[in-house]
Amino acid sequence: MLATAALSVWQHDVVMGGMMRRMMGGVFPGMMLWMVTPLIIAAAVLMILPVAFYILLGSQTTSITGLTEEEKAVVDYLTRNGGSSEQRAIAKTLGFSRLKTHRLIASLRRRNVVEVEPRGRTNIVKLKNFQKTSAENLV
Repeated sequence: MLATAALSVWQHDVVMGGMMRRMMGGVFPGMMLWMVTPLIIAAAVLMILPVAFYILLGSQTTSITGLTEEEKAVVDYLTRNGGSSEQRAIAKTLGFSRLKTHRLIASLRRRNVVEVEPRGRTNIVKLKNFQKTSAENLV
């Protein structure tokens, strides 16, 4: 769309430039800057905005592709609880059996999403690469 608009402005400039040169006795500077400036600004905005959104918002997403709904529930639970929790608390809160919770965490561990640290009769499950948000750091 931007290329079509630029082509239209260029075509307009060629046609009008010829007419203006004839009217002004051969002296006409060429491309009308006041018509091209909005196109240059629009092109810059259209190129910069997606990159800025990717940089600013891309690092904040916690979605991991390819997870089942139950695995996503575990990751969301860990995210809400500061990135770590006891395995039995995960099972109790999400309503999963101990075996199902173990299998889900084993799957997440194989995918390198979580790490497991044995502690007593339970495990501490931690999200890898978890970064607290600025609001959590203030508290």
